[in-house]
Amino acid sequence: MNMLNLPKKVYFKNGCANVALRELSEVYHMKRALLVSNPRLYRNGIVSSIGRQLRKQGIRTAEFFSIGAVPSFADLRSGLPKLLEFEPDVIVGIGGGAAMSAAKALWLLYENPELDLAAAAESPARIRTGMKAKQVLVATSFGSGAQSSPFCVLKNDSGDICVINSFELLPEISVTDARFTESLSPAQIKACGLATLSQSIRAFASPDCCEYTQGLLGQAVRAVLSNLKAAEGGCPVALEKLHNAAALAGAAYGNGMESIDFAAPFYPLTTEKATQRDRIETLAHDLNLSGIQTLWEACEALF
Repeated sequence: MNMLNLPKKVYFKNGCANVALRELSEVYHMKRALLVSNPRLYRNGIVSSIGRQLRKQGIRTAEFFSIGAVPSFADLRSGLPKLLEFEPDVIVGIGGGAAMSAAKALWLLYENPELDLAAAAESPARIRTGMKAKQVLVATSFGSGAQSSPFCVLKNDSGDICVINSFELLPEISVTDARFTESLSPAQIKACGLATLSQSIRAFASPDCCEYTQGLLGQAVRAVLSNLKAAEGGCPVALEKLHNAAALAGAAYGNGMESIDFAAPFYPLTTEKATQRDRIETLAHDLNLSGIQTLWEACEALF
């Protein structure tokens, strides 16, 4: 049986984070929130602004931001004592894919203290969440769409990438607020946009892509092709469209792909041109382009 699995609540509008976070006190009656982020976002004040709002709502906060570009098992073990001592009833991931993966993994370990993360990646059916805490994911960049996806990308103790894929890792609340992307540099915007574009096209080409995910991915590709250059130039409307595109793509990834590789080169590779013609021809048609060659040229023009 096919299903479309999404976060329980999805907020997507410039400034929507304030409304979404108010739910933690007004709807869920939360008392303790663990904020998970990375050092850069902690320094630039985004984490502290969210923390202040939560404290004004009567929610105590603790913070964990000791993670690398890809969160490692060692990073997570260092955060586990604080997590278990603080006993949050909500874990708030703030950042890009790395911060949100760290938040998902800490949530998973909090709910299942004896769980081996490597084993969870091999057998995700054993994963259970939501017994002790809820999760909220606030995206501050748009390369991964992790706020809407079930993927958790980690680095194991051997230094290899380990991807956990479970719908148990979908958050209670997903927040896509373009206000948090305003500090991104043109180079970061370009990298995020190309990552969204590349992963979306690869997901569209997957044989597991269905009508529902095909629609989400087509919208994401269209948004990147139409708005990336303007967003690099500082257009706030274009930036918001890219942020939303990543959220759409993230929702589609988990419903049509077994795993994901954000280290893959940007699309299209020569081998992909040779092997994915039929599916990509369908995408080009959906985008009202004259053909597959036109789509490839539009992608390559963004580099």
